[in-house]
Amino acid sequence: MNIIIAATKTCNHRPILEEQLQEAGLEYEVMFFEDHPELMDKYNLKTSPLFIVDEEIVSVGMPEHEKIMELQTEIQKNNE
Repeated sequence: MNIIIAATKTCNHRPILEEQLQEAGLEYEVMFFEDHPELMDKYNLKTSPLFIVDEEIVSVGMPEHEKIMELQTEIQKNNE
């Protein structure tokens, strides 16, 4: 499972989302729109952060805590 936080460098929510993913034990990558302008076109950026899983936008803005827990459960099941 490929998890990406796509955000602007000034996004205040990104560190919060990173902390939630770390607490859930989920590996992720941060991609800043300033460094990857192609993402702005691909995902039609209007809000930061975007929470992307396997190249699909799961959440525009902060995802619900339940969504992060669902991903954690799914990864645990796949590893069993």
